[in-house]
Amino acid sequence: MLFLPLSTLILLTQLSRILGAEVKTYLQKTVANACTLVMCSPLENGLPGRDGRDGREGPRGEKGHPGLPGAVGHAGMPGPAGPIGPKGDNGSTGEPGPKGDSGPHGPPGPPGMPGPAGREGPSGSQGNIGPQGKPGPKGEAGPKGEVGAPGMQGLAGTRGLPGPKGEGGAPGERGATGNTGAAGPAGEVGPQGPPGARGPPGLKGDRGVPGDRGAKGDSGLPDVAALRQQVEALQGQVQHLQAVFLQHKKVELFPNGRGVGKKIFKTGGFEKSFQDVQRVCTQAGGQVASPRSVAENAAVQQLVMAHNKAAFLGVTDTKTEGRFTYPTGEPLAYSNWAPGEPNNNGEAENCVEILTNGKWNDKSCGQQRLVVCEF
Repeated sequence: MLFLPLSTLILLTQLSRILGAEVKTYLQKTVANACTLVMCSPLENGLPGRDGRDGREGPRGEKGHPGLPGAVGHAGMPGPAGPIGPKGDNGSTGEPGPKGDSGPHGPPGPPGMPGPAGREGPSGSQGNIGPQGKPGPKGEAGPKGEVGAPGMQGLAGTRGLPGPKGEGGAPGERGATGNTGAAGPAGEVGPQGPPGARGPPGLKGDRGVPGDRGAKGDSGLPDVAALRQQVEALQGQVQHLQAVFLQHKKVELFPNGRGVGKKIFKTGGFEKSFQDVQRVCTQAGGQVASPRSVAENAAVQQLVMAHNKAAFLGVTDTKTEGRFTYPTGEPLAYSNWAPGEPNNNGEAENCVEILTNGKWNDKSCGQQRLVVCEF
């Protein structure tokens, strides 16, 4: 019976120690001067003891009010880290942030390697001829060039036509007179008559037997004629060589040329009408370029491409419309017309030009085109 009151006392004592001053203040406010069990006394003197006379348990008191919560204790030591939990689900994609400011331009990169050459594009259609420009001022005369070294001797020319028949040579000296032939037999002597008057001359007697032919005399002036013919032949050869040398000299002085076989094609780099081209080429000792084969056409094309200008050819149909011929009047042995040509556009295209692609096109002879001559 005493054990229970002692336990209660110990419990209350520990509670008062734990709660401290807060519990004490609270009890003073709520149950000050209250009667607990048998005795009434201030709480400061502790709980009243039990009545020890009858030794019976007193009536149970009313349940007290719960005390105020105690002060927060000091934080304990952190416990050991728990196991890593499973990976959470990916969160939803956030909204894009605002666009940042442009950074400074970086240094230029090294130049790239050149790409492969593109395919050659199709030839463009020929553009319209622009208006003729005004002639520029006449340039000053350049210094006289030095005399060029003599060219190498050209090949022997083809045999020329036979010259006119020479004059007859002087007659040779008269040969020596041949020996007299033997006399014929004498006739019978008639009787001598009396001398009569002189009669008329008698008939001519028969011709005697011819004598032996005399030896041939020495040749006279014909030797001089042969020498003269030889000299004239040499003079003709000298004149031919002079003409060939002069022609080669003119060809060499004429700039920008291409050679094909025995032909040489040259251009002066300037433009003229067809008639002026003919005149320039003739003065240079040649004629307007007239290709007669693929190789010759390619040589003229190279000159045209070098100057990026179309050139007149020595091919026209001025005599018969639609029948193109060479300057000699011969029909064409070779041609390289562009598609749809010749078309005689405007019925005034009687000359032929070669374009930079090597194709031919009929053109008006009054147009200005590159001068290309053939030697």
